[in-house]
Amino acid sequence: MRLATKISAFYLTATVALVVVLTAIALIAFRAFSLTAATAHAQSAAEIVRVHLTEAMLLGTIGERQRFLERLRDVNNLKKAVVIRSPLVDEQFGKHRLGEAEPDPIERRVLTTGKPYFETVESITETYFRATIPYIATSHGTPNCLQCHMVPEGAVLGAITVAIDLGVLRQHAILTVTGIVLAVALFAASLLWLLHRLLRPVTITAQEIADVVHEGVEGRFERRIHHQSADETGLIAHEVNRLLDAIERAFTQISEQIALVTGWRQRQRNQLQAGVEAVTTMAQIAHFKQAIEEDAHTSHIYRRLIHVSRTTFSIPEIHLLEVRGGEITAIAPDGYSHLSCCPACDPLIASQPDQCRAVRTGDPIDGLTDPTLCVAERVTATHPNHGYLCFPILFSGQVGAVVQWVVPLEEASRYLEAANRFQLFLKEAAPVLESKRLMEQLRENALRDALTGLRNRRFLEESIEMLVAQILRRHSHLAVLMIDIDWFKMVNDTYGHDVGDRLIVHVSKLLTQSVRASDWIIRYGGEEFMIILVDATGEDALPVAEKIRTALESSPIQLNDGTALHKTISIGIADFPGDAAGFWQVVKFADIALYHAKETGRNRVVRFTADLWTSTANGKY
Repeated sequence: MRLATKISAFYLTATVALVVVLTAIALIAFRAFSLTAATAHAQSAAEIVRVHLTEAMLLGTIGERQRFLERLRDVNNLKKAVVIRSPLVDEQFGKHRLGEAEPDPIERRVLTTGKPYFETVESITETYFRATIPYIATSHGTPNCLQCHMVPEGAVLGAITVAIDLGVLRQHAILTVTGIVLAVALFAASLLWLLHRLLRPVTITAQEIADVVHEGVEGRFERRIHHQSADETGLIAHEVNRLLDAIERAFTQISEQIALVTGWRQRQRNQLQAGVEAVTTMAQIAHFKQAIEEDAHTSHIYRRLIHVSRTTFSIPEIHLLEVRGGEITAIAPDGYSHLSCCPACDPLIASQPDQCRAVRTGDPIDGLTDPTLCVAERVTATHPNHGYLCFPILFSGQVGAVVQWVVPLEEASRYLEAANRFQLFLKEAAPVLESKRLMEQLRENALRDALTGLRNRRFLEESIEMLVAQILRRHSHLAVLMIDIDWFKMVNDTYGHDVGDRLIVHVSKLLTQSVRASDWIIRYGGEEFMIILVDATGEDALPVAEKIRTALESSPIQLNDGTALHKTISIGIADFPGDAAGFWQVVKFADIALYHAKETGRNRVVRFTADLWTSTANGKY
């Protein structure tokens, strides 16, 4: 219920209650006044009759009393006047009633008790006041009743019954009450009209404030309150409008600053929700930036981007591609996957990354509005009623990675809005990814031999402890093979260092082809290599080493002059932890076995035994 309605209802209720109370008071007052007036009137009439009867007795005209009583009835409003004689008077003077009626029960009671009786008689047709007043004999005053009546002091000589018509008084009372009610009603109506005039600006302003607050909760602050008056109500409207202006300016400035910093312009009409969303997004981005700066590897950042897509933007399916060295590789949430390209794209992209529109242009691809933009047409085949959004991540102007969302078309507008926010995360991730990828590349170069691409000795020193811990936990073995090219210095001296480098590269490729992907191949020195066979004993390594030796022996290098260069290798083998409890001790044992192989004719495979430790080079090792 509105305020004006409540106030009007309260005022009308109070007015009606006031009219009812005033009417009741007026009726009660008129009734009391009527009874008082009628009582006085009756007493006056009784006194007049008493005086007349006394004078008639003194003058000897008592026989004319009935005519007097009849003329008395002509008095206005006097309906009845009856004189009743007491039995004491009848005993003294005889029963001469002259047409008088017999006393009724009330009159007999008054004659007996000597107490007056008053009664208001009301019926449908009439209302009158009846009074029966006794005449008491007294010797005091003039005349002395006891001079004529032989009765004791205080005896009842008779009574007079007077009936006074109250109809006229009742009519006057009704007219008076009606006038009061009309006056009060007119006054109340005037006050109600004035109150309405006074309250109308308040109620209109209050309603407009309620509407403005409602729209403010929904984030809309364009509406303003009209000034209804020049008093406090107008001041409230003015101040509320100032507040709305300040809020609208604040949200506009926030939006402009966010757009200035991030390039993301909010499209929501709800400024409040947009402001909260903007602040929340900025907080999420700040937290995201701090997290990725502390991540150790690019794979961790990729996983975090996938996590943000799922949790913050509720993306049902995400693919992430990394572009590196002219190749494109899909990245799974837990790291690199076996896929060469995301399943939503054409397989051609795996071999030709430029076929990916996002990689080629460096621009986001909106496959929701136009699914034909890219060759990711397999989305519609594998996911009916779905589309895609692709976001390239630029490293120094070149696309280094691509994030792809596969989302339902029915919620395209929501995902397009989310895409604007997601690109803020990508904007923060791009320089961190580029920096970490560069650091990883530098680290990779530091841990890999530049000539052969094999891991170098530094990598071995930094990584072997983890491999050793795994082997000990599994109660397994590592077979360590130390490999040296026979007479390598002679190749450099005879054919030059270019041929020597070709020989080293040739041997490295042969070693890579001869072992498993899980095994480690290390370029340990100039012409020296190390192979660590994982989960293999020294005895398991013998046929592998022999296979490598015979492979090199049977694969000469073709020189530029058409001649073939035949070379051999020597290999020493030791077992961890079969030969020693320390890994580097096992490496030393494998080196002793290699030394023994070279000392005993080269082009050989030698398994370390305990006697080699004491016999080789007079205990040199």
